[in-house]
Amino acid sequence: QAVAYIRNGSTKSVERMQKEMEQASENLEFEKAVVLRDRIRAVQKAGQSQKIIDNHFRDADVIASADNGDDLCISVLMYREGRLCDKQNFHFHDEADTEELPLSAFIPRFYHGRNDIPKMILLEEKLPETELFSEMLSKQAGKAVKISVPQRGNGAELIRMAKENAVEYIAVHCNRTGKELLAVEALGKILGMKKVPKYIESYDISNLASESMVAGMIVFENGRPLKKAYKRFTIKETAIQNDYACMQEVIRRRLNHLRDDSDPYFSRMPDLILLDGGKGHVNAVEPIIQELAPEIALFGMVKDSKHRTRAIATGGGEISVSGMHEAFMLLTRIQDEVHRYSVAFMHKKHKKRTFASELTQVEGIGEKTAQKIMLYFKTKDAIFQASETDLQKAGISAKIAGNLYQYLHGEDETQ
Repeated sequence: QAVAYIRNGSTKSVERMQKEMEQASENLEFEKAVVLRDRIRAVQKAGQSQKIIDNHFRDADVIASADNGDDLCISVLMYREGRLCDKQNFHFHDEADTEELPLSAFIPRFYHGRNDIPKMILLEEKLPETELFSEMLSKQAGKAVKISVPQRGNGAELIRMAKENAVEYIAVHCNRTGKELLAVEALGKILGMKKVPKYIESYDISNLASESMVAGMIVFENGRPLKKAYKRFTIKETAIQNDYACMQEVIRRRLNHLRDDSDPYFSRMPDLILLDGGKGHVNAVEPIIQELAPEIALFGMVKDSKHRTRAIATGGGEISVSGMHEAFMLLTRIQDEVHRYSVAFMHKKHKKRTFASELTQVEGIGEKTAQKIMLYFKTKDAIFQASETDLQKAGISAKIAGNLYQYLHGEDETQ
């Protein structure tokens, strides 16, 4: 009924929906009545705020879509006599449906059998079948039907409205904001990805010279941080400061966990990996991606002189994001977050390393013993709170434990 209804929409659409809602209520079909009520309110609200549009678009359908990787929504806004008379969202949930029903397949299905085809159809992007569709619909309608892809002006504004309508529909169903979904979709288009990058991992290397070399991995899912999936890496194989080698080590170690079912996040295949670095980082890591997970898209994030996100790095150059506000803001959030996370871990690691060096001043404690103590107690505070008996649990003798306790608390044998 919904499909038949939109195919025959007119300026009397609200009255018809009102009658259907009342009939549904009488039949105790309350869920149907609620859906109709919400549609009536949406159309009335849009109609009240909508001025008479450009005469060029007085009789037009505006079609746009939103895709978050798992869900596809195609939104149709129907304008008759210069006002919005109806709108409909078509929701396709699983991945198979989103591949089977792109916009080019939706158009002929939507207009099949309709008797109120408008003079103009506005689309957000040009389709290979545009001329064929125009000829087919003109023949069906008995009049010229123009299909256009407006880039500016009132037409582009109408496309934007349809796009936002589709985005908001998916956002409600996925518990995400429209801005988040728009940003992820825009990023995928900029990168030329066939699939929306729903699950993104980002990496950054932090160090102080050749000390405390670490890496941070953060995750964004549907444009939002997934903090329980964050990971920290201590650099183990690279002894000197070398960002490329460190990044290679970290990515290889991470991808080796893809088949580790004990960790639900490490075992998940990301759609996109973003490195905090330029084309040098991308070229260094690309062979590892091709070896272990070639289906993962790989790019870098380039900063300007003020440490602000400037562009996307590929293996051969850069992609500007200055003209795509939503994607630019998402990239900035990702780059700022991964930098914050890795630097925080580096400082924590450095403090622990500094304190371990300090412990070697205690009689009987060398570097290996200091590391053993730190490994057991984890934090400086835990060592300070430990008694002499507790200190022995780290595998040191009673004498060394006494020396350490006295060193920490300023006590000597005369007291």
